[in-house]
Amino acid sequence: MVEGKFGVCNGITRVNDVKSGSSTLRKSPSGDRFKIYIPYAGQTITWEVILDNSCPEEPPDFIFEDSDFCPNVADIKSLVNWDIGDPHCLTKVIRELLEHYKTFHERLLEAHSRLQFEYSSLLDQTELSRDLIEVYSERTEKKIGPINFLIKLPVDFSDIPPYLTKDNPGENSAVLLILFPSPDSSRVTPQLYLSPRVEHAFGGSGNLRIPAFPSGGCLLDYVPDVYKLLQNKVEKTVQIYERRKELIAAFLSHFGRSVLEFDADGFFDISFLFEWNDFFFILYIELAPSFPQEAPVLTFQSIYHESKEKPYSEVHDKYPYSPRWSGPEMATRIK
Repeated sequence: MVEGKFGVCNGITRVNDVKSGSSTLRKSPSGDRFKIYIPYAGQTITWEVILDNSCPEEPPDFIFEDSDFCPNVADIKSLVNWDIGDPHCLTKVIRELLEHYKTFHERLLEAHSRLQFEYSSLLDQTELSRDLIEVYSERTEKKIGPINFLIKLPVDFSDIPPYLTKDNPGENSAVLLILFPSPDSSRVTPQLYLSPRVEHAFGGSGNLRIPAFPSGGCLLDYVPDVYKLLQNKVEKTVQIYERRKELIAAFLSHFGRSVLEFDADGFFDISFLFEWNDFFFILYIELAPSFPQEAPVLTFQSIYHESKEKPYSEVHDKYPYSPRWSGPEMATRIK
């Protein structure tokens, strides 16, 4: 159950408050009652699952925090056909219930013409399909709102640079959360969430800023604009990555026997050990995130001398350079 991933954000559920519904005379707790916390539309919804440890073949009961959500049990096929022999039986029920929960919130939008227009226009006039959008309406006795639209943007991230990390960075994705404080509010707040590998490829979250939601604007215009912004950022990121890779490869072609180390992940730097008239020194070549607009930084470091208790080094920037040159030509000119 906890290994299952759900919804637009492909989020992981949490299980908590595990209890036993059986008699306290049992030697060990059965853990047949617990709460699951599920990410949905920028919220975390809580459902309580009630099983009967003495009759595991019986399907579970559920207590939903939203008392208005009451799906017809006969429509939950995985619940009707509950199979305790299937290790994924509960996960299947949760997935099916989430689909009904999504339909429940979609129907809530129908009472508000603006929200219904925002949602239907996204489905009818953009490339977004229903499985890429989640909606959620918070409701109290006195008001409706906030209303969340969580949208997974179908950007192709397959070519972005690799991200080497000991942890699993997960699926590459960009998710846009649009918050309406109330059905007719003009103060709409957008937030963009990037997966770790995408954020790393862009050079950090601060390197991509989405525009503010315009007063009087609509999702039909705004969401495609954010999509295009992201797509352009991906294309530029891939182009710059390939330019860095090309230059590092050119340096390796020229001075491969003298290489000490190089960045095989992002191709931001490389170092060599050179000898000139029996004098040995290290050359560090560093590429800035703004490369090729910004020229590589060449630092020469002596292996013999110190300055203020650090190896003596000098930065060299007086060399021919043009951002329009290919990697091999840059390396040849620097050489």
